[in-house]
Amino acid sequence: MESPFLVEARHITKSFPKVTALEDASLNILPGQIHALLGENGSGKTTLMKILGGLYAAKTYEGEIVIAGKPAVFNSPQDALRHGISIVLRRVSVFEQLNVGENIVVAHWQASHKFLITQQETEQRAQETLDLLGLKLDLSLRARELNSSQKRMLMIARAVSPNPRLVILDEPAAYIRTPAELGQLFRVVRVLSAQNIACLYMTRRPAEVMQIADRVSVLRDGSMVGDFERAEFDESTLSALMASQRIGDYGDGDEDERETPGGLLGALGSLFTFGKRDERD
Repeated sequence: MESPFLVEARHITKSFPKVTALEDASLNILPGQIHALLGENGSGKTTLMKILGGLYAAKTYEGEIVIAGKPAVFNSPQDALRHGISIVLRRVSVFEQLNVGENIVVAHWQASHKFLITQQETEQRAQETLDLLGLKLDLSLRARELNSSQKRMLMIARAVSPNPRLVILDEPAAYIRTPAELGQLFRVVRVLSAQNIACLYMTRRPAEVMQIADRVSVLRDGSMVGDFERAEFDESTLSALMASQRIGDYGDGDEDERETPGGLLGALGSLFTFGKRDERD
């Protein structure tokens, strides 16, 4: 029977010298669904994101990734992108010297292996992406002229440009400061869902889950401990489930919570790598 799921992470185990970051963790994502992944720092969220995003090659962990019912092997972020998975990291990372339009289409260039593109093609592709998301950004502005919330929207537009089937958002509200900005983020996520683009919304805030998710999976200390449909959501239950049972420090903090290098290096890091340390979140 054909699988109804767009993406399945099956029985994933990933260990580091100091800790087992994921232990027999499974996650199933439906097309067009806003699926929250709730967990504290250190729960294993970032490790799972990196596996789905292709940074951790297939042979570095146990388990398998299945896309639309077929096993997939990811050995690089480009492999994940070819299978329709785009990632928006927690850190704000854009190409500061490029304009908004160029920032948006750079991921599309990478996915299509097209690096010779006219200004007209750039502006057309970028504007189509902004129109799809209902965003208003001046294509000619340099990315360095945007505020942090606008840069976050720019990163989402960049992730959507290659026509993904799944967009993974890692703590997307981390740099948002006002209710209006949060409302805009939620609206964009719902637009993606309406376009049948699935969203894996990773957060440590149960209140966000209550507002935006169709479904939530709870990750605690590397293990999946709960999975709920919208009608079953209860904020107190979610908060209790996600609370870590580990004693003491699980290891170094998550690099993705620190400030990323600016400019070209930071944006390249956001697009094609997620750091080389053994983060555990």
